[in-house]
Amino acid sequence: MNEAPLDFDRDVLHRSRSIPVVVDFWAPWCGPCKMLGPVIERLASEADGRWALVKVDTDAQPGLAEAYRIASLPTVKLFRDGAVVDEFSGFLPEAGIRRWLDRHLPSPATLELEKAAELIDDGDLAGARVLIEQSLAADPARAAAKLLLAEILLATDPQRALALLAEIPVEADEASHAQALRLLIEGTLRLDQGLPDHDARPRLEQALQAVRQRDWETALPAFTDVLERAPTYAEGLAADAGKAIFRYLGIRHPTAEKHYRRFSGALNA
Repeated sequence: MNEAPLDFDRDVLHRSRSIPVVVDFWAPWCGPCKMLGPVIERLASEADGRWALVKVDTDAQPGLAEAYRIASLPTVKLFRDGAVVDEFSGFLPEAGIRRWLDRHLPSPATLELEKAAELIDDGDLAGARVLIEQSLAADPARAAAKLLLAEILLATDPQRALALLAEIPVEADEASHAQALRLLIEGTLRLDQGLPDHDARPRLEQALQAVRQRDWETALPAFTDVLERAPTYAEGLAADAGKAIFRYLGIRHPTAEKHYRRFSGALNA
C-alpha cells in the first residue's frame, strides 16, 4: 500500500507495467469504504508481491476522481499495462474480492514459470530447469512448463523435447508456440542427416546451429541470407524455420522486430 505522497503516473500507471495495481478510491466520510478498506489492505499485505494496492482519497485528489469517472464510493479499479482492466463499486466481502482478483492475477505457478523463462533468457538453463521440474512435479500436464523444458532441451535432447511438445493439446494456449518450436527442432535434426550440396549450405548450417543454441539474433539474418540467395534450397527450410522463430518469439520481441522487415521482404520477393 502507498505510504509516500501519491504520484499516480509512477505508483499506478508505470508500476502496472510490472505487476497489477489495485486502486481503491475512497473518502473519509464513506461508511462502506471503512468496511472495505481493512479487508483489501489485509489481502494486499498477504499478496507477497503479486499485486500492489494504492489508495486514493477522492477528497484530497478530486482530479483523479474526475479523470477516472468515480460516480460512487468505494470504487476499486485494477490496472495492468497502464490501463484499467476491471473494476467494482460498493462493498464486497473478502471472498468476493478474492474471486475478483483471481480472474486477473497470475497464480504462484504462473509466476514460477515466468521466473523460469527469465532465467532461460539470462542463460541460466540449470536454474530454470529446477523451477520447471518443480512445476511439472506439481502438475505433470502443465503445458507452459513442457514448452519451456522443450526449449531447454532443444540442443541436448531434441527427441525428448519433441516428445514433450507432442503432449501439449492442440486446444492449449501454448499450442501455436509448441508447433513453432517443433518445426525448429526438426530443422536442427537436418544437420545430423546432412544437407544437400549447395553454395547456401554453410549459411543454413550456421543458422540451424544458432537455433540449437537459441541464438535467434544469429539465426534470423542467416535464414534471411539463405532465403534471398536460394529460397527453395532444402525444401524451403530457411523460410519455414524463419517463420517459426517469429511465431515462437512473437512479433513484438525485440529480436523479431529488428529482423522482420528484411525477412518479410525476402519471403515475398
